[in-house]
Amino acid sequence: MKNGGLHGFSNSSSYIFALKKSFIFIFLFIPTILMAQENQKLTLDELIKIAYLNQPALRMSMMEREIIDNNVKSSLSGWLPQAGLEADYFRYFEQPVAIFPDFNNPESGAVQEVRTGVPFNSNLNFFLNQSIVNNDLFRAKGQANYLRASAEQNLELVKIDLNVNTSKAFYEALLSQEEIRIRQEDIQRQERQLKDARSLYEAGISDNIDYKRASIALQNSRSALFQAKEQFQVSMARLKELAGLPRETQLELDYDLNTLISQVQMDTLEGVDYERRFETQYLISQKNIQEAELAFSRRAFLPNIDAFFNYNIIYQTLDGSQLFNTAFPNSLAGFRMAFPIFQGGRRNFEIRAADLQLRQLEVAQSELQLQINREHQEALSTYKSYLYEWKIQGEIKETAEEIYNTISLQYEEGVKNFLEVIQAETDLRTSRINYINALFRLMASKMDLLRARGEIQTEEI
Repeated sequence: MKNGGLHGFSNSSSYIFALKKSFIFIFLFIPTILMAQENQKLTLDELIKIAYLNQPALRMSMMEREIIDNNVKSSLSGWLPQAGLEADYFRYFEQPVAIFPDFNNPESGAVQEVRTGVPFNSNLNFFLNQSIVNNDLFRAKGQANYLRASAEQNLELVKIDLNVNTSKAFYEALLSQEEIRIRQEDIQRQERQLKDARSLYEAGISDNIDYKRASIALQNSRSALFQAKEQFQVSMARLKELAGLPRETQLELDYDLNTLISQVQMDTLEGVDYERRFETQYLISQKNIQEAELAFSRRAFLPNIDAFFNYNIIYQTLDGSQLFNTAFPNSLAGFRMAFPIFQGGRRNFEIRAADLQLRQLEVAQSELQLQINREHQEALSTYKSYLYEWKIQGEIKETAEEIYNTISLQYEEGVKNFLEVIQAETDLRTSRINYINALFRLMASKMDLLRARGEIQTEEI
């Protein structure tokens, strides 16, 4: 026998040994693979795609779209022929009585009571019905496309909110992450300063004031770092919630700060287009639905006309055990009409109510335009304010870096004291954090401005 694979083992002990090695390999590496799957490094676009798949609010909106679509199909199905089968079985304990004239002497005016039918009865009825004129079906047909459009537009609004909220949560988490990075760099620098100050103190070159000041600055920085890390955990929890990720997911943010900075500016002179806002499109769909409702109320005078065909099989007998031995079939076809003559003025009242509801939507459309104008102006002003602040903070940061570098060199040469170094370092840290704050607030305000203009790009799902 040739050696090769499992078939190459010469005895059962070798086979068992190989299986043990395989199981050991599986048990060792499967947890590693699973942990690798839980550790995810994701960009903002990837997080938004995951949110499209996992976010409960979005999934509920998708289900609502499917519900509306199925309701529309259910309403339109009334145009198709409706077929059914009815059956019953009953027994008379006291048979009905019919009153007939005295056929032997009709002119006498006398009558006679005659019991009719038989005790045991059964009826099987097959029916086929086709609507020809039906106001409810006309309304369903008139509203079908607008109901579907409104469901799509409502879903799009949820997707837009999800895009904006996820992006802002992403930027908030980045802000905490960048603050942690800045404070960690400060702590490394302050630890070196503390070490230098202690060496000078132990060598008798300086007193313990510089050493204590360095110690206090380091403790304050460690406290601020702890707070920043806790805030980062809160931001990540918010981000996971929006993305629909489980709590135990180890999430890392993948981003390029320079790329984000290059994309932060946008045209502030562009106006707002009402038609691009899905709120406007949704309200237009609601108006179209209400117009179809008004037309339905105005058509309430129309009769309902149906074509029908019935085929009945009647079973009757005096003996219940022989009920289905004899059948008496009958069939008929024809047209059925139901015409409203007087309804107490209900049609007029319904027309007025439907017309008022339509006028309400027209007023709501004017109100929506005012609201969009306000939202756009607020978002634009906020964006421009943060853009100005970001540029100012950038200049302040550069100045603070120059001051700190100069004072550090002067301190090493003995020109400046340690207190000035700490003050310059504090100014540098504050300017760097203010710059990062302004940058990410600017990114968040850009999302609000894009939403106000109706320029948020979403993906089909």
